[in-house]
Amino acid sequence: MWFVESSMDSQLMDPKPRTPFAKSLGAPTPKDYDRLVQRASELSGISMTDLLSSKRTQRVSQWRQSIFFVLRHMGATFQEIGAYFNRTHGTIIHGCNTLERNASNKDVRQIIIDLTKKTDGDPDNQ
Repeated sequence: MWFVESSMDSQLMDPKPRTPFAKSLGAPTPKDYDRLVQRASELSGISMTDLLSSKRTQRVSQWRQSIFFVLRHMGATFQEIGAYFNRTHGTIIHGCNTLERNASNKDVRQIIIDLTKKTDGDPDNQ
């Protein structure tokens, strides 16, 4: 996996370049956001509504921040992620930083692995 082979710090500091044509650079589409939230919901047992809500329990926050982190590494900007989750870009930055600080936690790493793992239902899995 990308985060096991390289430093997470360098990846957060060096995101993909952004242009008005971000889709051509491989940035996530709204369907990618929906698919990732749905996958997180299935893996965690937390409803999609709760993942998108303002609930702040540790478990919900950890999964939500994991989604932020994965989307960011897929090429989404902090503003784009914030708009989807109805949050400010500062909240997204804080979530990504918090997740990165906890990256040594085995449970956090497993969440990221599970979210980024290809499944049989993924259209990109060929």
